[in-house]
Amino acid sequence: MAKILVMLITGKDNINTEMISFNFAANSVKNAKANVEFLFLGRGVQAADKRQKNSPQFEEQVYELLKLGIKVKICKVSMAGEGMTEADIFPGIEMVLGGVEVNSKVENGYSVITF
Repeated sequence: MAKILVMLITGKDNINTEMISFNFAANSVKNAKANVEFLFLGRGVQAADKRQKNSPQFEEQVYELLKLGIKVKICKVSMAGEGMTEADIFPGIEMVLGGVEVNSKVENGYSVITF
């Protein structure tokens, strides 16, 4: 079974790419039965900020990923850089150190797909 880490590094300036990352992750589970994890990293953390204008759309996407059994994680260092705290992110998202998380996934045979 394929193991994929979907990493969102695109900020809110490209909502289309953000939505494609959610769809890619969900479809990898639905269609290919892949083992998928999702990581918000860098400016990508903006998509998990419930204070932003498009937060209802993004919260729905995060909920769909969680419902499919996808672990959704966010980089705490990137969050700090964007002025975000744990209170600013959607429920169900685990806070991690992004670089450590990516390294761990690569060491465990995950392919990294970046959007």
